[in-house]
This record gives sequence, C-alpha cells and structure tokens, in this order.
Amino acid sequence: MRKYLQLLLAATLLTGCSFAEAESKKETKSSEAAIEKPLKKNTDVYVPNPQVTEDINLKKAGDSLTDNKGELTLKTVKEVNKTFNVNGIEYIVKDVRLLHFVPAYSLIDFFHAYTHDEEFDFVKINVEVKNNSKENYHFGPVAMVNINDSIHKTWEDDFYLENLNGEISAGQTKRGNLGFIVEDMDSLKKVEILSGDLVDESKKKVADPVKLVVNVN
Repeated sequence: MRKYLQLLLAATLLTGCSFAEAESKKETKSSEAAIEKPLKKNTDVYVPNPQVTEDINLKKAGDSLTDNKGELTLKTVKEVNKTFNVNGIEYIVKDVRLLHFVPAYSLIDFFHAYTHDEEFDFVKINVEVKNNSKENYHFGPVAMVNINDSIHKTWEDDFYLENLNGEISAGQTKRGNLGFIVEDMDSLKKVEILSGDLVDESKKKVADPVKLVVNVN
C-alpha cells in the first residue's frame, strides 16, 4: 500500500509541476530565447538526443556503439508496444531497455547532476503520446518508475530531457525517451510505470494515471 501511495503522490506532483512550468514559460520574455532548453521531441521529425549515443541500431544484448558522445552497450531489451487510450490521448509504451553508457569527457559535467560514476547502467523507456482530441491537456507519460521491485525513480530523475511531460495540444504528437540511471545491474526483471494524471486546461483532473507492469525476464 505504501508503494502505491508513493506512486500516486508522484503522479500528483508531476501534474502540479507541469502547470508550474507552463505558467513560467508564459512569463518568459522573447529575449531569453537563447537560453538552452530541454530537447523537444513533439513532432514527426526525429531529433537525436544531444547527451546520449543513439541506440536505435542496437538490436541484441552485447551490441555496442561508440560516437562523439561516448560508448553505449545494450544489455537487455524488451519489446512492449502497449497502447492506452484515455480521453482522446493515445499513449504507447514501445520498449524498455537496460543499457551501459560510458560518456565522453565533454559530457561528464552534465551527468554529474545525476551520478558521480564515470560510467553507469540506465533503464530507458521509449514512448509516444498522441492527442487525438480537440482539447489541450497536460500529461506526463512517466511520473514514477519502480525497477525490479527495489529501485524507485521519479520523472525528476530522467536525464534524456526530451520535454515529454507537460502540455500536449490538440492534434499534437510527442515521441521520445526517458532514461533513469541505476546501480550496476546484472539483469532487468521488472519495470513498473505510472503516468501522471490527465488534466485539462482548467487544471481539472479528467483521468487517473495509467499503470503498466513490464515483466522483462
């Protein structure tokens, strides 16, 4: 029961923070446009993440790739392709992966905000959110993650920063990844995902969080 209370609290906090971020953006002056913002992946145009080596060509455990961002190795992959439909929102969890990353020296400072290790494992969740309705909503595809029933992460721990949480306009599609650093992990067995509430423009909750349990092994 305590775990589920934590899940619901995280979902509620995500909803509140999404609105706070939205209000803050409304007050931002155009002169501040040059300030670096999280990467946006909310159109059909694919944009590689600036912090992490792209893993799209890593198909099986042991596959590895090195580029100017570092060295990335796939340890486990689980195809999910689970779709939820909530008040016109189509939410798809595509796959869950366990990867090992050795960041390039130029990215060490960025990752120090998340870990002091020079290399690390992380769980990556690939999602897509489509707003097929005529309404604008606020929604976070991942508010909290429980990994192997022992590791608990919230949306604030995500280092992909692809702007997937928050407002999603009528007709808009967002797709991308969320990544959560974990201690060295021999095997990924279970990932429990809880989304945020679905909230309308008047800040009224219109749907409960989506919960998905992915059994990897």
